[in-house]
Amino acid sequence: MDDSNEIAINKNNLLSRDMVTILDTEAYAVLSNTYVANDSHAFLVSLDRSMCWANFGRCWGDQGEFNLIAKQKSYQEWLLEFCPPNNYFKCGIIFGINGVCHTFTNRELLIGKNDVDVREAAKNFVTTAIFGKYGYGLKQLKKLIKDSYNTANMKVIFPEDALETVLARVDNTLDDEVSAWQQLIEEYGKLSITEICEEYEDALKQLEDMITHLLSEREENFDNFLNKNLARLDYEKNIHTLLTTSVCDYILFLGNNNYISEEIKNETIFNLRDFFNKLFKVIDEQMYSIEESEKMDEELARK
Repeated sequence: MDDSNEIAINKNNLLSRDMVTILDTEAYAVLSNTYVANDSHAFLVSLDRSMCWANFGRCWGDQGEFNLIAKQKSYQEWLLEFCPPNNYFKCGIIFGINGVCHTFTNRELLIGKNDVDVREAAKNFVTTAIFGKYGYGLKQLKKLIKDSYNTANMKVIFPEDALETVLARVDNTLDDEVSAWQQLIEEYGKLSITEICEEYEDALKQLEDMITHLLSEREENFDNFLNKNLARLDYEKNIHTLLTTSVCDYILFLGNNNYISEEIKNETIFNLRDFFNKLFKVIDEQMYSIEESEKMDEELARK
């Protein structure tokens, strides 16, 4: 029997539990060139600056012009169980494998009253299209959310619907991912896909179906990496092929239905393949940089 949905409460200590501590936190983005030109690095910091989730990049006090992108009323005890500032990996992200700094920050922002994210960070749409809003491994993420909640709930009292509200956010990302893919196709494929989706209903439906399929396949690949000893290079190749093939098949659909010309179809597919080839090369190099120095290399994407 799976009892992962059960809420653990210290029944011998009910009266001694205080209400959860509300920690005011802020998410910031700082311009960067870690993956693509004019990208950004995202991080979380407490309002009093005593805690900072640097997410393997710059944080408060480092150099750079920081742009405020979100404010959260974080559940402190829960957040520190789920993702302490000195152990980012505890939230389930393996850098470059199933998420990056934007993904870390979105997961950190989950644990609070407000439904907020890092969508205002520059080039966030690239991260969302490649890794999803909360990264791969959503089943694992939900378990980490529940387990950390149960541990914190033995110490403090939460609002009645806090857990359900946070879990619902994990399942409600399709609109964000559709928007991200539209922006990616427009910027790097050089195709005005938003206008096409507005004009042709089945073009939007096909894009939603593509993303739903991607979500399922991404999860299966990540599960194989975690639990079936799939080699990292094979895993990366699978993800690269999956993303490239899926979006190019979508462009073929548009061409086959005469929503775009043959010339535009071929140009868009060429542009997208070129983008993904360059992007995954940089992602791979960044992973090695993180492994060696625990910092992203700001020069890689400028090559």
